[in-house]
Amino acid sequence: WKRNRRALAYSTVGTPDYIAPEVFLQTGYGPQADWWSLGVIMYEMLIGYPPFCSESPQETYRKVMSWRESLTFPPEIPISEEARETILRFCSEPDRRLGSQRGIEDVKSVSFFRGVDWNHVRERPAAISVEVR
Repeated sequence: WKRNRRALAYSTVGTPDYIAPEVFLQTGYGPQADWWSLGVIMYEMLIGYPPFCSESPQETYRKVMSWRESLTFPPEIPISEEARETILRFCSEPDRRLGSQRGIEDVKSVSFFRGVDWNHVRERPAAISVEVR
């Protein structure tokens, strides 16, 4: 059951800013939708806000659905070409999306992530230490 539970999903769950276009279509979507969300998170981390943020969920939906036109990079915020290209590869058509063919192996091969020690990534201390009581 666990192995097949994400083969194809039909529910729309999550914050509209991060939802892949195919999720909104309600015709079924696969794990490629998660790679889209990672691209949106990467954009927000580097730019400071999500790429499709709007005043209303309806406007966010419109921007996500027209992502080819609305996914832009503000010229006043400098990011590397590698970062820009990586985001664009995550936020693309599901079958062409970064991660859609070989999963994390696709992502590991991208030059933006070249310095990541993938074998020990879980052993690194957190950037921000939080004490839970």
